[in-house]
Amino acid sequence: MFFYSRVLPAAGAIPTPGKDLPGASWQQHMRFGEIALFTLDSNSGQILRPMGERPRCPTEETCMIFGSRYAARFEAKGAVALRPNSLCALYDRRGRWLNSFSREGVRHRDQALALGWLLLQFPLSVLCGTLAILGFSAFCNRYLDIDPVFWRGLFPQTSAELLVGGFILGALGRTFFEFVRKRLIIWHAKPVSAPMGSAEREKLYRRIAKRGGTTLLAPLDITPSPSATEWPLPEKYKEWVSSLENRGFQHLGQFMVPETKSDDDFWFNQDNDLRATIVSSPVGEMWLSVGTRYEDGSSFSAANKDSTGLDQNPNRPVTYLGPGATADALVDFTLRNRPDGKRSTPTAERLLDDYKEGWRKGIEWRRARGTTAEEIKRVDERRVRSKAAGIRSS
Repeated sequence: MFFYSRVLPAAGAIPTPGKDLPGASWQQHMRFGEIALFTLDSNSGQILRPMGERPRCPTEETCMIFGSRYAARFEAKGAVALRPNSLCALYDRRGRWLNSFSREGVRHRDQALALGWLLLQFPLSVLCGTLAILGFSAFCNRYLDIDPVFWRGLFPQTSAELLVGGFILGALGRTFFEFVRKRLIIWHAKPVSAPMGSAEREKLYRRIAKRGGTTLLAPLDITPSPSATEWPLPEKYKEWVSSLENRGFQHLGQFMVPETKSDDDFWFNQDNDLRATIVSSPVGEMWLSVGTRYEDGSSFSAANKDSTGLDQNPNRPVTYLGPGATADALVDFTLRNRPDGKRSTPTAERLLDDYKEGWRKGIEWRRARGTTAEEIKRVDERRVRSKAAGIRSS
């Protein structure tokens, strides 16, 4: 079916409408005939999420991939109609700009070609309708013994009437074809707006899992760089730092990860083979994780945040103790529950490289395994609960 859609990451490769962008990372994951749709703010040019929200971090900077140009144009027109300040640009898998849709109208790559195609619709309708009449006449002659219509034997007036009839039939056929295409797209998009817990919503989860693409949103590699972080919860940060220092942890430093726009503060305890990271995400969340790494590359850790809803990597399990867990509770839990094995002692020289290597292995595992429909459902339910809690608190 050509009406499907999926999401691909666009961070670092956001095009400018009207200009080509060859060699972008998202093009590597597109198939023949697919079209990429970018939604931008028409005033600032900033990329927007598919529903029109501003992305809070690079992993939310995405583009929609459609199985056909018609489906992409249909979505672009609808997006501009709902959000007049948005601009939608279409690109093919080679990075060639095709069309732009905004409240000012539609821009085509070749305006003359687009106009020529529009004018060609009239003779095409006449031709298709006339051929349909002649074909139907031949059918009736063969099976119903009715005299056929021969073009060469028609008088000029009769020929004109046949062409008019062909145009009417062709126009009706084109109208019916467009109606069916639109209804199919609307039917295919129904699960997106279906209520939680409904059968249609379950169909959406299965569709997303089948199409894939969500595993590509997280970057494969990260490049932390030293930074000075302003923590959103400074009192909580001071409390965690105090606990870590009292438990014998040494401070490596604060770093910013440009691929995720998160701020990370790294600590390590060589006596107990422990590593700790305080993370501040661009969406305002802050948490602490404490764990142990083993010589075979596996790890065990605990974090004071809620579960993401995704299944655990069996070689790198994380126990989520909830936002209320203290730093001491995380350290005690890790020491008490970590499995036996040859542990890797953290050092200031290797700590950052180990973190980057662990991140890469985690993303490789997720991409190789994929994301199941059940996981997508749990993530969606968590998102809805968080949104509802935010509304209630406000």
